Amino acid sequence: MVAFLFKESTAKTTKLEVAAKDWADAANKLSEAAQTIRTMVKAIPYEAWTMDDRPLYESAVEDFGQQLDALAQYIDAVQISIMVVAYALFTYSIFAFGMAVYLDALAICVGAAAAASVTVVGAPASATVIAECQALASTGLTITAVATGVLAAVATGVAMVMGGGALLTANSQQDNGATGAFDAFKKAVVTGGAAAGANLLQGAANSGLNFLNRSGVKMFPLAEVDFDADRDIENTWNVGGGVKLTTPEGQGEAEAGYHAKIKDGHVQGQELEAKGKWTHPGSDVGIGGGGKLEWDENENLKNKSVNVGVEHGPSGSKVEYEANWDENNKYSDKYNVNTPIFNRTDGSFEKKQEDPPPPWDQGL
Repeated sequence: MVAFLFKESTAKTTKLEVAAKDWADAANKLSEAAQTIRTMVKAIPYEAWTMDDRPLYESAVEDFGQQLDALAQYIDAVQISIMVVAYALFTYSIFAFGMAVYLDALAICVGAAAAASVTVVGAPASATVIAECQALASTGLTITAVATGVLAAVATGVAMVMGGGALLTANSQQDNGATGAFDAFKKAVVTGGAAAGANLLQGAANSGLNFLNRSGVKMFPLAEVDFDADRDIENTWNVGGGVKLTTPEGQGEAEAGYHAKIKDGHVQGQELEAKGKWTHPGSDVGIGGGGKLEWDENENLKNKSVNVGVEHGPSGSKVEYEANWDENNKYSDKYNVNTPIFNRTDGSFEKKQEDPPPPWDQGL
């Protein structure tokens, strides 16, 4: 059960840190923009613009600057909130490491007690030791559950701050004359709701799989699912999903996924991808491969690719090859080799087009 709680609390803190930096950069640029437009207006000499509309223009610019400042403050709050979650996850990871060491020590103790129980003299004491270790492990489970709950509460609180802050900022902007601010907020909620819904559905499905596999033994080949619903700046949605399968021993894994790009209700492109990897037991040699198919907006197959690779962990050796065919079935390839004795990046088996002969060899 502790392993299940640990699995539920995993996240990529480095990506959170990168996202926080991007939000911070956006806040700084908005603040700089607000200061720039104020400076530009003040730079106009009064004798060059003495008409009555100047105070009105300065007032409008100041209002716009205040709106930018308010938006920058909200974005800065988002950046801080993301870092709070990142630090909470980092703290939890330290706790999880300590708890894992603690439980490993209890497991060793139980193993030693079980070994001693085969003797007549050691059996009574072994039973007492095993019972005490089980009680201590139960305490560890309780502590882990509380720590996981605290982490979830932090994440929930941060989400409330971000959502509530967006609402308050939109209302403030609306009151300051930005008539479309609240409509933009509602549109953002709808857009973000689609992505959030996909992530929640993905999280619920993966939680169920983690619970079924909480003993550490893979009870089902389905290890993970992925759902996507994201919109880019050009109002193009990227929707789709994928699955990850693993063997019971963990030696092999396979992934497959499908995504479509949709804009204004029309499919702009599709892609289907599959890949797998298998590690030979006891040899540390891994073999992998996969392929991808891509279609254009007219459902014409435009790109096809396959790839294979072999790697050896202890030596750091890795060999990869990829072949591609475009919409005209024109072939291209590349390979990478990384070994202790030979290295090459972006090599190719394609026959290079020879340079044309000089004019005197062409009879010109």
